Amino acid sequence: MNVFHEQKGSIALYTAPRAKEGATIAILIELLRQPHCIHLVHTVKDIKRDDASAYTSLPVLFDVTSEGKKTSASGLTDITRYLLEQYDSHHNFSYKEGSKDAQEVKNWIAFLGNTMHGEKGTAEEGFTRKALRLYLHLEEHLQKAQSLYLAGKKCTLADLVIFPYVVAASEANLDLERFPELTTWHNRLLARPGVIKGMKDVHLET
Repeated sequence: MNVFHEQKGSIALYTAPRAKEGATIAILIELLRQPHCIHLVHTVKDIKRDDASAYTSLPVLFDVTSEGKKTSASGLTDITRYLLEQYDSHHNFSYKEGSKDAQEVKNWIAFLGNTMHGEKGTAEEGFTRKALRLYLHLEEHLQKAQSLYLAGKKCTLADLVIFPYVVAASEANLDLERFPELTTWHNRLLARPGVIKGMKDVHLET
């Protein structure tokens, strides 16, 4: 039996400290301006609620909408899809499904996954080399596209998923200022208060 302890209109996100996926979700919730609370835990077993038993990995989100509808989801893809479908009906941070721009968002997310986590031949490659390849591609794209954001003309999940990896330049021993267009993009996102708040909520430095 699912037991939701939060009041109506409140989102609860459980994520590991300093997790990049958790940061993306926390930022998105902030930008969507939804009431929420962030719980930093190390495993699903640390979630003290009965309805967490259905999940095996973080992040996990629980929501009770203002209409009283109870929902839960796990993983970056399912959580962000739910949040955008539920709370971005005007497409402020997304595009209509099936559009060219919506596909571009998906392409960027897939590119990040392949570059940082799943590309063949890079399993043993260090974070620095993966990050460098990511930054070089982003710099080239931003120079050519002359766009404020990665997909279309507005901030989308494409930007929010990649942003924590760009913030991690120092972690990769890379100087972000070597990439002027990427630095400008980074600073543009940081100018949004919700971005800073989301990062701080998961203990990631900006």
